[in-house]
Amino acid sequence: MRISINVITQNRAYSLKRLLKALTDAYYLGDEVPISFNMDSKVDEETLHIVEAFDWPHGQKSLRRRIIQGGLIRAVSESWYPRDDHDYGLLLEDDIEVSPFYYMWLKGSLMNYKYHPQVLLPELSAIALYSPRLVEVVKERPKWNATDFFKAIHPNTPYLHQLPCSWGALFFPKHWREFYVYMGSRFTEDAKASSVQIPKSRTNGWQASWKKFLIDMMYLRGYVALYPNFPNQESFSTNHMEPGAHISAAGNVVQHNKEDFEVPLLMKDFWELLPQGKLPPASRLPVIDLFNQRASLKALKESGARLSQDVLPCPLDQIVHVDHSTGIPLRCAPFT
Repeated sequence: MRISINVITQNRAYSLKRLLKALTDAYYLGDEVPISFNMDSKVDEETLHIVEAFDWPHGQKSLRRRIIQGGLIRAVSESWYPRDDHDYGLLLEDDIEVSPFYYMWLKGSLMNYKYHPQVLLPELSAIALYSPRLVEVVKERPKWNATDFFKAIHPNTPYLHQLPCSWGALFFPKHWREFYVYMGSRFTEDAKASSVQIPKSRTNGWQASWKKFLIDMMYLRGYVALYPNFPNQESFSTNHMEPGAHISAAGNVVQHNKEDFEVPLLMKDFWELLPQGKLPPASRLPVIDLFNQRASLKALKESGARLSQDVLPCPLDQIVHVDHSTGIPLRCAPFT
């Protein structure tokens, strides 16, 4: 397996410096980890200078800059494309900061849930670095704490969540290629024009967000991401909520309180905090749906199938399981 870092940046030089320092100082276990910088056409001179002068000691550095401004949806979704089925992409916007232990979490999780010979978890499409504090897909956006929610199982158990993470996450190659095809089928100038309507989800009204499309696809296909869960919501990444494409320097910040999104970084070895000092078996990972309610992987697939709005067909050779009472395929194999 190979993990690459893909940074999306444009005009937040201070934020970028902070992220690059955190990435440089992290532990990489002797691995070679390439880094790429993805910049839109209107990148400012200071940011461009930082990127060009940056010396990455852990692998190859590459730069990409658009000729025509593409916007955040294209900037993120086109920042990485897998070379093969063992190529994993970490996507980071420049106002993210990472823990020194973030790479150890990613590699350990991949080894346990992707490359372990006795684990079959095809629904797993990403590994998040971040621990959410809100249920962001409902109108009220209530606060949420995974440590309290899962304390009956283990307060620090990792868990599977139907929500994709946009504030530091490693994406899997097969599912990301599927997402590309899905985006090609769904993306229009007005995202609402062909919107998938997830029952009671405020994401139905999101428009300028690549994450909206990924949420829709994961809901329709029953995919999940692995999330960390540690005391005080310490995480392997944090979002500093600095002015940018979605957070303006004026009124929008009022609607996005930093305390609801900025979490403390985990600055110590995390293994001893896990159940029995190790990552739990895949079969023991708790599952929650898009709305942070307890669920099962089977229930997630059934909910997506019932919606019947999947714009990607499920070819006969990709149908893994069929609900014999309805004839609805409950899961397609990931697009290849």
